[in-house]
Amino acid sequence: ELLIARERVDEIVSILHGSLSRFEAEVLDFYLEGYSYNEIAAKLSKTPKSVDNAVQRIRKKLVQYV
Repeated sequence: ELLIARERVDEIVSILHGSLSRFEAEVLDFYLEGYSYNEIAAKLSKTPKSVDNAVQRIRKKLVQYV
């Protein structure tokens, strides 16, 4: 079951990447790796608020695929 669930997540992420901006895709990748908003912001030279906004946009787009 875990393997099937992981494959499903990978499939959704792959599809989702096609509808994301470059910034949103970078945020998603770091987020899925377990980085905090502050860490992502530092890596991408953005503010934590811009990272939070990107995550919120990603979540809205994700609803279409779940």
